Amino acid sequence: MSVTANSIIENIKPVVEKKLTSMGLELYELKCIKAGSRIILRIFIDKDDSVTLDDCEKASHEISVLLDVENFSQTPYTLEVSSPGIDRPLTTEKDYRRTVGSDVRIHFRDNENKNRTVSGRLVTCSEGNIAVETVKGLKTIPLPDITSGKIEIKI
Repeated sequence: MSVTANSIIENIKPVVEKKLTSMGLELYELKCIKAGSRIILRIFIDKDDSVTLDDCEKASHEISVLLDVENFSQTPYTLEVSSPGIDRPLTTEKDYRRTVGSDVRIHFRDNENKNRTVSGRLVTCSEGNIAVETVKGLKTIPLPDITSGKIEIKI
């Protein structure tokens, strides 16, 4: 990402986060992409319940007005607001807490510093650990040992 894109993100991130928080939403990710002579500003929102299309529409409208008032860029831009989606990576303890009850695939480093993978139902997330019910039984994994995690989508 160019310095310009980074500076845009640094300048608008606090204002966007504040606006989303006031709407009961969270900023999951903010991306700024140069596309020819335009900028594409992608904002991914989240909340404890599922993000709805209505949430995205309201956030898009509110943030658009906010960015116009802040006059954040002299370059023409396109604003895109969406949910990070069900297949997004799980990165924070809050992500794991929201995912309790779902099937997950977790990659982690074990006590011997070896890469391991476990799949099963996430049954708890508390006190810095998750517990996954696998076909072999319950596996407890400290959050700092997790290298990546995702919800497993079963069709």
